Order: sequence, then structure tokens, then C-alpha cells
Amino acid sequence: MGAGSQSNPELTGRENIYLNGAILGMKRAEIDHKFDEIVAFAEIEKFLDTPVKRYSSGTYVRLAFAVAAHLEPETCPGQR
Repeated sequence: MGAGSQSNPELTGRENIYLNGAILGMKRAEIDHKFDEIVAFAEIEKFLDTPVKRYSSGTYVRLAFAVAAHLEPETCPGQR
């Protein structure tokens, strides 16, 4: 599955951050906490409230990657 394939093109960048975060298992509070970092990483500050269907393909992928990059790593069983 490609980066950004979970996005809804009709939703804004802001809305897609929450959608992708939820799909990836992030809780809303975690997304809220990391929101500014995700936006800065994706470099979409000016376009945050624009539907992603208006984004270039590179920006679209960068947004999806930014959300995934801010996931907390899972600890494997038996490791601490």
C-alpha cells in the first residue's frame, strides 16, 4: 500500500492528518500533541486547510509520510 493511499482527497490536510493518524492507530490526544510537528515536517503550513486533491503528488505523499514518521515505535515482546 502506497503512502497516502489512506487519504481522502476531499478532506483538507488537517483532516487527513487526523484520518491517517487514526488509521495508523494513533489516539486523538497523541495526534493533537504531535500535530504541529507533523505539519512542520510535511511543510504544509500554508495549505493545511486546502483539500488534498489540490496538493501536488509530492506534497500529498509528504503529508502521509509525516504522519507515519511520528508514530511511536512499538516495543517487541520481551524487549525493554
